[in-house]
Amino acid sequence: MLTPLSPTSDPFAHRLQLFTGKGGVGKSSLVAALALTAARRGHRPLIVELGHRASMEAVFGQGPIGYTPHDVGRGVAAMNLGVEGALVDYVADNLRLGGLAKLVLDNGALSRFLYAAPGVTEVVTLSKLRQLALERRPEGDARWHPIYVDLDATGHALMLLELPRVLDGLIGAGPLRRLLASVSALIADPDQTLLHLVTLPTELPIQETLELYRQLDRGHKVQLGRLYVNQVPDEPLSYRAVSAMDELSRAAIVQDERELMNDLALARVALRRYAQVTDQLSRLAAEVRIPVVRLPRLATGEVTLEELERLGEIAAQGVMDRGAVDRRAAPDRRAAPDGSTPSRDGVER
Repeated sequence: MLTPLSPTSDPFAHRLQLFTGKGGVGKSSLVAALALTAARRGHRPLIVELGHRASMEAVFGQGPIGYTPHDVGRGVAAMNLGVEGALVDYVADNLRLGGLAKLVLDNGALSRFLYAAPGVTEVVTLSKLRQLALERRPEGDARWHPIYVDLDATGHALMLLELPRVLDGLIGAGPLRRLLASVSALIADPDQTLLHLVTLPTELPIQETLELYRQLDRGHKVQLGRLYVNQVPDEPLSYRAVSAMDELSRAAIVQDERELMNDLALARVALRRYAQVTDQLSRLAAEVRIPVVRLPRLATGEVTLEELERLGEIAAQGVMDRGAVDRRAAPDRRAAPDGSTPSRDGVER
């Protein structure tokens, strides 16, 4: 693995930023949040969704978002990188057909052949990402910065990153080999490209994230960026409240206070769940060598752009080193004046 990213590095410095993680971990919301924050700080962010997903249409209340970058408001642009449009661009640029590319691909037999060829989707997707990263404004600076790519699920992301290396030994000299070399150079450039991991603080997502991290750490040249942990709950009770729970329990039993007993039972459930989250964060801290960012739960129901802006600020500023994860995740278990120590489930030891 390359030198780990500094926890204090500028979160907007890298032009091409890729995000991966299993489905349902909040990847798209995080991408939107960071893009909003980048725009607020004077950058020109572009969100790139792959395939035919339409997450950003729902997030920004805009639609439809197509292949051409589209202003979705608040200084953010978004596009849907579908394989059809990317193939037209690839044929136009690399086979020197220009405006005839779409006409050629309208030929049913030829288009079926191209879509069926192994690796075509990945090649044309990478080609388009490279094109976006190289685009310039008339003033000479980058048209888009940063470019946030909301990758598909983990397996497809690995396939996309692995393809240039796999094809390297199979393709002879020519335009495709030059393109793959250029794409490989972009992906492997630690000053331009980062791959971020996104997960949740529960056992299965953490396990899958650690497996992905090990795989990337062993065999990929892409610079790993940050590990974002979504939906981390606040500590449910203060130290003072936890230390008083046993006494309250005894009083509730003596006075037959059913409602208080139920409240205390719910409090212990919340403490146990929080302890499980803490354990999972500790697993991450023990193994990963990249900055870990803990992100809070958003309000239930429809998430507003204002909430995403707040999340983006936390994501941009909340980078922590691996030791900080343990320090900030662990509940306060200092001894009470009588020497007892409340455990994570609220029972004195």
